[in-house]
Amino acid sequence: MTDQKMEPFLRWQGRSLEYLSYAINLFLGLSIAATGFEMSLLKDPKFILVDWQKCIFFISILSLIIASGLGITCVLNRIKDFRDTTSIARKKSKDEYDDELNELREIVGIIGSRTRTLFSWQVWLFGIGAFLLVLVMVVFYSDKLF
Repeated sequence: MTDQKMEPFLRWQGRSLEYLSYAINLFLGLSIAATGFEMSLLKDPKFILVDWQKCIFFISILSLIIASGLGITCVLNRIKDFRDTTSIARKKSKDEYDDELNELREIVGIIGSRTRTLFSWQVWLFGIGAFLLVLVMVVFYSDKLF
């Protein structure tokens, strides 16, 4: 393809990578904030849960903590991805086409796939944790809400 035909693809590919990083960071921040909110609720002496509420609340905290861990892992994975992609670009600019370049490309493909998988798990676990937190809060404060 000519450079002119490749320009839109490269621009949108770069933008899509930026938005992936933003989304990972957004869900990481929200997961940590929700975990902090739940921990602050536990310190409140008025916040007393009954049997099934304790279970749901525990699953919510666990989901959010795991989502936070996955978010951190995702960020570290992206950093490794950027580092290896930079190595590939450097080798290509020096016309160093060898086995190491092919190996790096394979590694970057694996890392990219892992990033998408980690991000999917992060989003699902955050969603579950947030939903369960809202459920517990609605039930706990139902007398004030309804």
